[in-house]
Amino acid sequence: MLASAQADSTWSQHMVHKHRITLESVGAYDSNVLYNDLVMGIHRGGFLSTEVRERTLNALGSANRAGYEFSGSASFAWGDSLFGLADLMPRVSVAHRDLLGIRFVRDAYTLSFFGNAAFEGSTAHIGPSAFEQVQYQTFAFGVEDKRTGSFVELAIVNGRSLNTGDIPKADLYTATDGRYLELELDGEYQRSDTGSTGFSNGIGAAITLQWKRPFRLFGMPAMGSIGIFDLGFINWNQRSLSVDKDSTIRYEGVEVAGILDLDGLILNENSLQDSLGLGYEPMSFLRPLPAMVEAKLEFGRRYKGIPGFERHAYAVSIDQRTLPGYIPRGTVVRNFPLSRAVLAQVGVTYGGFGEFRARVGLEAFVQDHLSISVGTPNAVGLFSDQARGKALAGRVGVVW
Repeated sequence: MLASAQADSTWSQHMVHKHRITLESVGAYDSNVLYNDLVMGIHRGGFLSTEVRERTLNALGSANRAGYEFSGSASFAWGDSLFGLADLMPRVSVAHRDLLGIRFVRDAYTLSFFGNAAFEGSTAHIGPSAFEQVQYQTFAFGVEDKRTGSFVELAIVNGRSLNTGDIPKADLYTATDGRYLELELDGEYQRSDTGSTGFSNGIGAAITLQWKRPFRLFGMPAMGSIGIFDLGFINWNQRSLSVDKDSTIRYEGVEVAGILDLDGLILNENSLQDSLGLGYEPMSFLRPLPAMVEAKLEFGRRYKGIPGFERHAYAVSIDQRTLPGYIPRGTVVRNFPLSRAVLAQVGVTYGGFGEFRARVGLEAFVQDHLSISVGTPNAVGLFSDQARGKALAGRVGVVW
């Protein structure tokens, strides 16, 4: 409940049903410095007031982070046995992922939202910074252990879009009166085919697996699990673009013969790239997926909702995702029943792209076959533009 769509969708240590369909959806962004009024203003478009931009500027430090996840998935597990083994069942799943991670320094924000006037006669240090924005789908088949919920899936990955850069150094000097700009740059940039309107810009493969084991912890029932999600790669096609720079670029503007000479004012893409010292090279390249690793411990009293479903009173987890700006995220959760059919969740999270966040959620069980859950890992940010981050997660599960 309230987990990423990449999290385990199995429900119990002892399945009493033969079929299970699970639908999950997550929409979330977070940051340790960017206020919601700035982010929502960018999303809606239009004018951003100086007050809004300066409020975030005053919050910046030396480790600024931001990112988002928009994901949806569907999985289906069924059967009494697999390959003659009664403890195993097959499972299939499809998923869509849209992820962004970014880490940046204060000067990069200042340059983006206030321009370079404040750096006249001085240098703006834009690096070290990095970002990755990727969109892809997975189509997976796997095997699940009905006794514990452990599983493994192998997936074909379809790459839709990629936009990523790593900039260890970028020092931009603005001369007095703006006579010229000089950039000392060390970085690389890659992106998928910008002209494609098709379904696929790259093909890859991935593995997702989770090992779970029940045990006793100080006399209490407990469950431990370790999971690795979307560990794999995409081979982006030959129309993808890549540039690797370690040089000094000096830009003194563009000369035209006359202000009324319209032909001289119009620059084509290649001319502009040459003026800025760029030079994208179309090429195919292999890039890893933003995988996630999670370790989780559940313990305490077990609450049963529908047959084959149970949750422990407490859960503690830590996870890490391979995206720029993402730091190890720890979560502590308390589950408790409001009635036989409704379970509530409260907790706290620290890490990821944000800082301390309050978690709340509800899960309802209908006639021993249907489970519906909804909640947010950022209860304050969901309703406030003066906070940082917004998130909402939901899940529907059917068993029979």
